[in-house]
Amino acid sequence: MQEHYHSGFEMEVNAPHSLNYLMTIQNIYVNSKNKDNERPSFPYVDSSNWGLLEENFEETFVEVWKEAVNKNSIDHMYDHNGVLQIDKDLYRKLFKNNQSGSFGYSESVKFFLAWWDGFHGKIAIEAVFDHDKMEKVYKELGSSIKIDKRLRIHLVYDKTVLPGRSERSWYAVVPIEDVFITKNRPELLTKLLKCCEDI
Repeated sequence: MQEHYHSGFEMEVNAPHSLNYLMTIQNIYVNSKNKDNERPSFPYVDSSNWGLLEENFEETFVEVWKEAVNKNSIDHMYDHNGVLQIDKDLYRKLFKNNQSGSFGYSESVKFFLAWWDGFHGKIAIEAVFDHDKMEKVYKELGSSIKIDKRLRIHLVYDKTVLPGRSERSWYAVVPIEDVFITKNRPELLTKLLKCCEDI
């Protein structure tokens, strides 16, 4: 039986530098607060000399995440390889406003890009949403969506712990776990369908 779905609906999937950098900083912070955790999040590094904010880190992170998500959802050209330098003032807020914070921000960007720009970073993350998985999600969504619009999906390598809601109209931030693990698909589809409404 041939499946029919609305042909004007499109999906665009990317793994943005900005949000995955923030995931890295989130996990480094969470690991520093839970040193006894037997299963730390990736990456597990000593950031004690990076000058991360100590007071109000979580509140500041939520603000930075929200702003980065807004910028990504509004402007599909916002995220690129140089975003961490061009919009440095935004991401630098997570570090102390001193020499230690300047050093820490610079080191965190180098640390992130060393991973992200290799085959084991962005390319590997985007490969999780391979043609098969993309086609299945597209068909399942396409059978319910009757609008000629593009749903933009930004993949992040881990689940968000600190931020709140990341969905916007026709835009979603999706952890690769939700794509990779089949039992998560119904929840993923519900989330993506909700994004295809005018939130």
